[in-house]
Amino acid sequence: MCPTPAPAASHHQRRLTLDTDGNPYCVSDAIAFTRRFVRDRHLADPPAASDDVLLVTAELVTNAVRHADGPCDLGLTQHGARLRVTVTDPSPEPPRRAGHRPAGHGGYGLMIVERLAVRWGHYPLNGGKAVWADLSLPPGRLTDRAVRGRPEVRPGEPDPTVAGGAWARGSGRGRGG
Repeated sequence: MCPTPAPAASHHQRRLTLDTDGNPYCVSDAIAFTRRFVRDRHLADPPAASDDVLLVTAELVTNAVRHADGPCDLGLTQHGARLRVTVTDPSPEPPRRAGHRPAGHGGYGLMIVERLAVRWGHYPLNGGKAVWADLSLPPGRLTDRAVRGRPEVRPGEPDPTVAGGAWARGSGRGRGG
């Protein structure tokens, strides 16, 4: 899974291993898992914020299922006013945007992630990769303490939510860096 520091008071994590071999429901399982996390943590008010989190989760998991053979993991980590959605898979191939296909179906997943996430990226992990996206959480649902518990990350600086600032060692692609 995504290497993250040990959970602290303002860090809340959940992980799910998805069996992608022959399981036509693994994307809907990931969405249900994410919906429960958002509901249990009271992170979705207004509902549009929840829709963004669910859509990003669905896109990242769908990409892993379509482009990598084998199981993948879904990780959800709340750090103050941000929620990180991380999907790992066994393929070392970095995510790529598909070319514009006006008459085609699919190929819009990473464009959707780019539009909804504050930033996103990927890094190698155990012979495969982890693809992550950070989403802003609605301010009305967070305590001041939770927001203060998350250090601000400036472009070009290592991300403290990933062990050793590993996000910076990824592709260098993605927003915010």
